[in-house]
Amino acid sequence: MAVHPNKEGVHRHRLHVLARAVAAIIGGYVVTGLAVACLARLLPMRAAEASIAATLASFAIYACIVVTVFSTRSMLRVWIGLGGALLLLGAILYLAILAGGRL
Repeated sequence: MAVHPNKEGVHRHRLHVLARAVAAIIGGYVVTGLAVACLARLLPMRAAEASIAATLASFAIYACIVVTVFSTRSMLRVWIGLGGALLLLGAILYLAILAGGRL
C-alpha cells in the first residue's frame, strides 16, 4: 500500500499499520500461547521434554503469525484467521484437558 500524499491518506495508512501491529502482537501472542499449551500436552514424550520442545517451537510459530498478519491483504482475513486458530486450538486444548492429558 502506497503512502498517499494528502494528510488523510497518511493518517489512514498509519492506522492500518497500527491495526496490523496490534493483531500481530496481541493476536499472535494468544494464538502462540494456545499452540504451545496444546503441543506441551499432546507431544508423545516426557512432560518436561514436551514443555521444552513446545516452548522452542513457540518462536517459530509466533514469527510465522507475524509474517502472515503483515502479508495478508485484508484485515478481515487476518482477524478471521486469528479467530479461527484461537477457536480451533482452544477446542483442542479443552478436549485434551477433558481427556485427562498430562499437566
